[in-house]
Amino acid sequence: MASAIPQRRLLEIVREARVRTGVPAVTAGLLVRDRVELAADGPVEAETPFRIASITKWFTASLATLLLDLEEPVDGRASPGRLLSHTADLRPNSRGSLPTPCRGLWSYSNAGYVLAGEACAAAAGTSFAAAVQERLLEPLGLERTGFEEPPDAARGHLQDGATGHRPAPDVEYAERRRPAGGLWSTVGDLLRFAEHQLGGTGPLAPAQVSAVQEPRAEALGGRYCLGCWSRQLVGGRTAFDHEGSVGGYQSLLLLVPEDRAALAVLTNSWRGSGLIRRVVRELGLVPSPHEATRAEQVEPGRYELDDAVAVVAERNGRWRVAESETDPLSGTRIEHPEYAVDALGGGVYGFAGGLLMGHRLDFPRQGVARIGWTALPVASS
Repeated sequence: MASAIPQRRLLEIVREARVRTGVPAVTAGLLVRDRVELAADGPVEAETPFRIASITKWFTASLATLLLDLEEPVDGRASPGRLLSHTADLRPNSRGSLPTPCRGLWSYSNAGYVLAGEACAAAAGTSFAAAVQERLLEPLGLERTGFEEPPDAARGHLQDGATGHRPAPDVEYAERRRPAGGLWSTVGDLLRFAEHQLGGTGPLAPAQVSAVQEPRAEALGGRYCLGCWSRQLVGGRTAFDHEGSVGGYQSLLLLVPEDRAALAVLTNSWRGSGLIRRVVRELGLVPSPHEATRAEQVEPGRYELDDAVAVVAERNGRWRVAESETDPLSGTRIEHPEYAVDALGGGVYGFAGGLLMGHRLDFPRQGVARIGWTALPVASS
């Protein structure tokens, strides 16, 4: 069967997207069956390493299927399956529990991955980084992927004003946080990892790959598996993907098993998702519209959890959201530009068409907004 992905050259798409967004640099890789195409624009080469941030979670989940019983509790209260699917009721960046109104909801938690990574290290009898290296990176030949910053890595950039960029500060990724987002990689290595997830040879048996890709929770119009989302594209194809965002980098790895295809895009900008969105759209990897399974309802107000704040308000006939958070790597306070959201169906809202999973939000329970993948309680007055 011919691939549904257009044959337009990747470099042309990437260059146009970079012109539109002003991102300092980008690399992209596209695998379609046996054909691989790499592209780079800006002061980088196709094999320049970038931080891949939370795409690391896909690697952590894969390692866990090799080393752990996914249903056996590892910390006295949660199994790896719950920790890796963000259903363990943990706060985003600590081992504390979510506030009572948010419990029982899917809510993104780096802390769950830290705990799962510690369990992997204990099972392997090594450090987490060594376990990833020995069990995944070396068997797959991922020579440009690792937890130490390469000397030729792309420099990250944070926002500067409404549209500008400024270099991110030099920082070290805390070793204990590595399972949640510490890897550096290249688009070439990510495509080799993707090829294994698509059924190629490697350390995971087919049943273990299936365990990684088995949906465990529904949220935001998609289904979360272990370290990746499952969602439907226009035309009925299933896609698996995960975004990454930290310390002045944004990234995406996306797989379409029916086409035996994968896309990797790496940017060195906090605003790189705008570029990534354009590449995804040009390649026809657009999500299917959601069915309106329940009434659309937005609750205006201020929502807070730890250092994350979101204000939802109606202005000029449209719902608008203003977010702020502290970047966990640099400690920089990020004030996101206010954005307007539209109903996508099924109680899900999104900006920029909700094309990426990270561009979606919903209100799953009275007094709770799920924004930036995290369930936030409404602030007390």
